Amino acid sequence: MEAPDTRRECWQCHAEAGAALACPRCEATQPLAPDADLFAVLGLPRRLAVDVADLERRYHAASRAVHPDRHQTAEPRARELSLAASAAVNRAYRTLRDPVARGRYWLELHGSGLAKDGAGVPPEIAAEVFETQEKLAELRAATGPEGEVLRREAGAMRGRLAERLEALRGRLLANYVNGNDVAGRSLEELGRRLAEVAYLRTLLGDVEEALGEGRGTDHRH
Repeated sequence: MEAPDTRRECWQCHAEAGAALACPRCEATQPLAPDADLFAVLGLPRRLAVDVADLERRYHAASRAVHPDRHQTAEPRARELSLAASAAVNRAYRTLRDPVARGRYWLELHGSGLAKDGAGVPPEIAAEVFETQEKLAELRAATGPEGEVLRREAGAMRGRLAERLEALRGRLLANYVNGNDVAGRSLEELGRRLAEVAYLRTLLGDVEEALGEGRGTDHRH
């Protein structure tokens, strides 16, 4: 397969800009290529396995190069390109640093997605959702000593769900090392794992809400 042609001229000074977000000569932000995915935005190879330290370095360098504050006095086109590139850099970083969001994006790139209407979700997860929701309904209706007992049970459920989510994230990261095969079976397996994560996140949010803790917790980490 031929390597993509990255030759590109800076729109402002006409120097060779290549695939850079900003021109190496005049530092003007360049238009994003129409086919640029989030990996390309940060100059990363399109792989599920990501070197997090490298991702951090690339993000901070790109963010500094295209940040709108650097282009406040520039002409309108330069400001517009800066805003667009900055938004793309931030989205790429948010998506690719999180293994779950990265996996979902990987499915999108390959025309796939999470199983819908419970399809492909392990039966034990669906059964656990039903059982937990029943317990939470009892908690919401209970008062007095019974309510305190149910709150302790719900607190224990929250801990178990959080541990399972962390374990799932670990397995995703381990699988990503050899997970760049886009064959149907590989994508299907990834979709099943991510659907399980989605179920457990929703369930954990329900438990926290029932405990009066809201849904503001970020369960990615």
